[in-house]
Amino acid sequence: MATLATFLVAAVPAVAGGPPAREQVVSSPFVAGGYPGAEPAPGTCIAAPYDSNFSEAVLAVRPGTEQLAGASKAYFNKWSTFKAYHNAAFVFGGRGDRPLGTNIIGDFDCATTATQAMPPSWTNATDPNLAWDLRGRLHQVAIPFNAYWGSVDQPNGDIYGIYSDDGGRTWRRGNGGAAIQSGPDLSTQSLNFLDKPWVAVNQVPGHPFADHVYGVWVQFNDGAGLPPEIRMAVSRDRGVTWSAPTTVPTVAPLGPSNPWPHIAVGADGALQLSYVSYGTSTTNGDVKTSPATIWSARSTDDGHTWSTGTQVATTTVLRSCCLPGTRVHDGVVAFLDTSRDLPGHAYITFERFSVGQLDVMLSATRDGGATWSAPVRVSDDATATDQFQPQVAAGPGGAVAVAFYDKRWSCADGRSNTCIATVVQPYRDGPAGLVATRGNVRASSRTWDPEQPAQHRDGIGQLPCEAPEDPCGEIFIGDYFGLAVTRNRVQVLSSSTAYPSGVRADEGGPIFYQQQVLATLPRGPLGLPPGRKR
Repeated sequence: MATLATFLVAAVPAVAGGPPAREQVVSSPFVAGGYPGAEPAPGTCIAAPYDSNFSEAVLAVRPGTEQLAGASKAYFNKWSTFKAYHNAAFVFGGRGDRPLGTNIIGDFDCATTATQAMPPSWTNATDPNLAWDLRGRLHQVAIPFNAYWGSVDQPNGDIYGIYSDDGGRTWRRGNGGAAIQSGPDLSTQSLNFLDKPWVAVNQVPGHPFADHVYGVWVQFNDGAGLPPEIRMAVSRDRGVTWSAPTTVPTVAPLGPSNPWPHIAVGADGALQLSYVSYGTSTTNGDVKTSPATIWSARSTDDGHTWSTGTQVATTTVLRSCCLPGTRVHDGVVAFLDTSRDLPGHAYITFERFSVGQLDVMLSATRDGGATWSAPVRVSDDATATDQFQPQVAAGPGGAVAVAFYDKRWSCADGRSNTCIATVVQPYRDGPAGLVATRGNVRASSRTWDPEQPAQHRDGIGQLPCEAPEDPCGEIFIGDYFGLAVTRNRVQVLSSSTAYPSGVRADEGGPIFYQQQVLATLPRGPLGLPPGRKR
């Protein structure tokens, strides 16, 4: 494998004390429609507070500014264990990162849509994603769906293009209100369904495709005995209308697990895509693993055609439910971003499971994905603890950051390899290649326990569960979290149970729900000079 980028790992220890970060909880309760009970049923949707867990976040920065927008899953009232959630937006003001409020995204609930009919109302919406265009419109490729564990015999999920012109406060459906793609089957129990959408926007001023919006997602065809497909559509009028979806050609069949497609637009306006294929799984005790290959492809003609997929790296990934020795669901295998300054430069971070431990790796390209650097380990931790769910983001001035969840620090009660902190590794890309500007930096001031909330509310467990059940067997902390690099800052939006909510537990005291916490790190102490304005 060709090594085109030089990685210099700085010999600076991680910050174990107070990080150079400002931390604030940005999630807050709001009222919208949701379904009470263990099994959503037609006609039972009510308006009530989304005042419990907020999990799985995304963060987007408006080009050329410090203005942020954020989103996450928001769980409905006391029904977290039964997967009652929609997506919520976090609106920011002030310097671009002061939280102004939280609201539902996309008018997919009964209260906002003002109807119980499904569609346009849906029991759930999932997989938040966001991207700004050059004129301040915020875009999402949304996937509302109906609870397959409930008694709703309605469409199992569609893909919509939606947008906001006020920073996420209110949303409109594009495409004349119609779905970009309807789900392949109507049955909520179908094995043919749509999943894992992602959005990107061409933010290159003056480019022929500037402000074009791109969506990718997965179409699972398990019911037909066929491998999944990566589907794609383009909006060339800022989300007002969308092209008919097409299937992106891939090098190898993508089954049997999620290929996690991600898309980004480079400094030259080219589209970069990443995805994952899997080999035969093996099981050792309670741990199931699989070899996996990470691929990339490139389009220079607005998504009409794609290059043949190029291998980025091979790795070993978890295929069992949870992080070893825990009930915590593991998320996305790999994440992609592209340079804002350097044409053809892109970065993929991914998980590697080895000797009973999860770790974070990074690879880069300088030629649009034709070749990729040999992967390097991102964490500088010397303990046998897990680092997982990595994200990567690029910003002005060649700045690149990788962030990940990290269990190297003990819990307050002394338990090891359990509680989670968020860590950032800064890099700078340029003529010398991709250079680590210092060692790992802890972005969260408090570790948090994913076994929270351990409390109950009206006798119901409050953990956000991967399956609709109480008590909860598998804990969901999100498949990913948010990371953004602006001219002046690196910012992380991630889960934490370290902060009390305003809801009182049956056991007394506040419930420690998962909340979304924004950590802001100035670029200077990270070895990243401020980026220049365009």
